[in-house]
Amino acid sequence: MTFINSSHLSRRHLLQAGGAAALFGLGTGTRAAAQTAAKPPFPTTWTFGDVTVTKVVDMLDPFDAARAYPGAPLEAFDQNAAWLVPHFYDPGIKAILFSFHSYVVRTPRRTLVVDTCVGNDKDRKNLKSFNMRKGPYLENLRAAGVRPEDVDFVTCTHFHSDHTGWNTRLQDGRWVPTFPKAKYLFSRAEVDNVQSRVKAGGGDVISYNDSILPVLDSGQAVMVDGDAPVDDGVMIVASPGHTPGHQSVVINSKGRRAVLAGDILHNPIEVLYPEWICLFDQDKNDGIAGRKKFLDAHTDVDITVFAAHFGGPTAGHIVTDKTGKRMFKTA
Repeated sequence: MTFINSSHLSRRHLLQAGGAAALFGLGTGTRAAAQTAAKPPFPTTWTFGDVTVTKVVDMLDPFDAARAYPGAPLEAFDQNAAWLVPHFYDPGIKAILFSFHSYVVRTPRRTLVVDTCVGNDKDRKNLKSFNMRKGPYLENLRAAGVRPEDVDFVTCTHFHSDHTGWNTRLQDGRWVPTFPKAKYLFSRAEVDNVQSRVKAGGGDVISYNDSILPVLDSGQAVMVDGDAPVDDGVMIVASPGHTPGHQSVVINSKGRRAVLAGDILHNPIEVLYPEWICLFDQDKNDGIAGRKKFLDAHTDVDITVFAAHFGGPTAGHIVTDKTGKRMFKTA
């Protein structure tokens, strides 16, 4: 098996920083103040053969369910409260509950960080709870036993700003890679997607310039085309839908399997209603198609699912209940 090597992609320079569309678009909306996570009463590390997955939280934030799923029958949340409340939906404020976290994947030889959350000191004026944060992410990472210099690889499932923020940190007025020795495994399709959108004025110029371009310029980025093994039992797999270059991380070690699915799913309600239009999908129809494909492949099989924003117990399985309806059953 050939693993990703240390060759890096060429530098790419684009556009000077300027006004940018917000990641979630359509104005500022209503978000509660960002919170950091207290120590949860459930596991944050899971083992799959020789591979471990550890959740490292950057922040928690509720989001108005009506905005997230325009036109959807929101009474469905109450009808499925038994498996959505309290970790995934707050009926009191009618909000889905987002966790913004990384997954640290460790094999006997390598350490991989999957998605780098919101970040600190980032100009996100259209996303109030993201703007100029001073969060404890690096402290949380160290508490999980990982220093930035220990990380071999970083990958972002896609380039929305809540998945790229800690790609870089502010040092002496410059954005530099947070993980100084790591290779950043970037989807070529996602790089092309975000650069074309930025050129056309439809992408998030600011987050591109502070969280992606500095990595490209550093020489630490590695272009990934489609599926690519990272280490024994760990593989990056293309999973377009939410964005054209979206990718997931698949674990298969000693008969134990898991998938780190990024934003294929934003909330467990989408397991039951994959056809709902989701605000966050770049192309709504592609997002729906990607969800349906994922669910067809991961329902009633022994694969633990880790989505990028599922809070609380986080990990689980997609199963059908006695009535034949899908649900997310936490591990």
